[in-house]
Amino acid sequence: MAFIYFEFYYLIRPSRLGKEIIEKYNFDYPVLIAHRGSSYEAPESTEPAMKKSVQSGIDYIEMDVQRTKDGELVIFHDQELLRLTDAAEVFPERDNYRFRNFTLEELRKLDYGSWFNEAYPDRARDEYEGLDILTLEEVIEIVDPVNTGVGLAIELKSPYLYQDIEKEIIELLNEKEIYEDEELAPRVLFLSFSPASLERLGELRPESPRLLLTSSNVATKWRWEGWLNLTEEVAEGIGPKGHVSLPWYIGAAHRRGLFVFPYVINHSWQIKVLTWFSADGYITDRPELLNNFFDRAREISERTEEFGEEMFSD
Repeated sequence: MAFIYFEFYYLIRPSRLGKEIIEKYNFDYPVLIAHRGSSYEAPESTEPAMKKSVQSGIDYIEMDVQRTKDGELVIFHDQELLRLTDAAEVFPERDNYRFRNFTLEELRKLDYGSWFNEAYPDRARDEYEGLDILTLEEVIEIVDPVNTGVGLAIELKSPYLYQDIEKEIIELLNEKEIYEDEELAPRVLFLSFSPASLERLGELRPESPRLLLTSSNVATKWRWEGWLNLTEEVAEGIGPKGHVSLPWYIGAAHRRGLFVFPYVINHSWQIKVLTWFSADGYITDRPELLNNFFDRAREISERTEEFGEEMFSD
């Protein structure tokens, strides 16, 4: 009987606590985050992926920020260029295709979309061929969180490679006048696997919440407690892999006042299970799926019409 009560308590209790935590930040419940934009429907982190996400009704668009050889802040996930570009064809003489060894001018010569058409022919489109890599500044202009209400979930990818990148990101946000309003949900979330980077961001911009990402596929009770201890020091929330997000783990995070955003949630059965487990938000490649599930389609503003009719097509 005691065991049954224990399980029931940890399944039901997190729901109330989680909503209280979310409300503290003026978040809608649950928080929906598009992983590299609508990356199921379009090449990840490209202009079409970003624009589709804005139209879908998502709360935030996640993007990975790195720095080029000539000091430009650019949105790109991998440390190497080979998976997502034709770098080997454009620069056959190079023996190293690490992102940080290329200038922005060189990156602009690459095709950042055709790989998607080849990998997913059922979702291929002619307009995906020859897409450009985007800078962080360009993404801010596309998403425009002040006017669209869609926030920026900025992940610092391998920040140890780029000295002072946190400061540069904050300076760009200030230059673009992307400030927080205590009456609204945060316009910026920071994500990272690096506790040190999150700590620096907390010092530079404490008003924007931070999420510590975890990469492990398994989590014992003691390991989870260790992650929570670390999260409490550097962030306001934790982002575990979806199958690690068991209700007793979520409940433990909630009792410490931390929100929980599992990743990457791409199937309806995952949403149903994690909703039952009282997750506070979801990071997904398929924002349209989550928005339909939670009936969160955003009314299309006049400004989004500037994106063109192609963003509304199937």
